[in-house]
Amino acid sequence: MRLKYLFTMAAVLFMIQPIQAQDAGQAKIGVVDMNKLINESPQAQDMQSAIEEEFAPRVRDITAKESAFNTGRENLTKDNLALSNDERQNAQLQLQKDQRELEYLVKSIQEDQQNRAAIESNKILVEIINEVNKFGRDNGYDLIINEGRISQNTILNGGTLYKGASVDITNEIAKVLEKNFQDKKSGG
Repeated sequence: MRLKYLFTMAAVLFMIQPIQAQDAGQAKIGVVDMNKLINESPQAQDMQSAIEEEFAPRVRDITAKESAFNTGRENLTKDNLALSNDERQNAQLQLQKDQRELEYLVKSIQEDQQNRAAIESNKILVEIINEVNKFGRDNGYDLIINEGRISQNTILNGGTLYKGASVDITNEIAKVLEKNFQDKKSGG
């Protein structure tokens, strides 16, 4: 009987120990402002510069065509009385055609830039998420959450409603991203 009692007590103590160990430790939680990391990271700034450089020839072409269009419009206004009806109508039709072409080119480049930015932003987002995960593992975090913006959707979807300054690790992640960016740029 006494042996059975000792085994029972040992089993109870063995089962209680993990519960007590869990209660004794505190969860390490971090909050990251993903919007800040995405918008202010050197990767995002480099992406902006690369996209501007990529589309610069098209922008220059549009600017030149816009300048020619404005010159044509000014000439038509200035020479309006000196032109015959046919010449005036032909000049107006050409201006309308040029204006439509300009509008098409501007819309086209805007869509292409937005598509390119979306593709590159997704790459940056994946990189940031990977860095947050690595940072969490390397620094012993139990949970890292994205700082939510207060809105009806945030509340309904379980976003962050409060965070203390001591759990915001956004700047630490930003430093890691900066270091990684510099390492990549220097070939390391």
